Amino acid sequence: MDFFNKVGSTISSKSKDVTKKAKELAEISKLTGQIAMKEESIKGTYIELGKYVYENQKEDAPEEVAEKFAVIDAAVEEIESLKREVRKLKGRQECPDCGKEVSYTAAFCQYCGAKLPEPAPEEVVDEGEVTEVTEEPAGAETAAEPETAAQTAGEEQPAKTEEI
Repeated sequence: MDFFNKVGSTISSKSKDVTKKAKELAEISKLTGQIAMKEESIKGTYIELGKYVYENQKEDAPEEVAEKFAVIDAAVEEIESLKREVRKLKGRQECPDCGKEVSYTAAFCQYCGAKLPEPAPEEVVDEGEVTEVTEEPAGAETAAEPETAAQTAGEEQPAKTEEI
């Protein structure tokens, strides 16, 4: 019976140790979560502060940060250019008054009623589909398109239409 008492007390002791460790790990996890939340709060505040400084002190910026401002300005302009390209490929344009996306073929904005600029005729063929027609000179070949037997024989080829 002494053997069973020893086994029972060992199991009891070890289970108390495991319970204690589990509680410690739970507390560590809880504190680590709180630290992460505070760090995210600080990060968000840094972002807000940086945006405020960028927007309100851009003109008086010291030279150390003026370079960073130029990087931001270039990135913002590139994003706007890419957005214009996406709208163009979708057959859409941005209303100059309200900023909403509307069809290139619309004369007026459906949201605010503003008159829209007329698109250049070659910009849009069909809503959502922009194409370009190219003609290759006779005898010209590209690495991607090997010459066909008809081209070698000197027969005239029709113009090619490429999706862009």
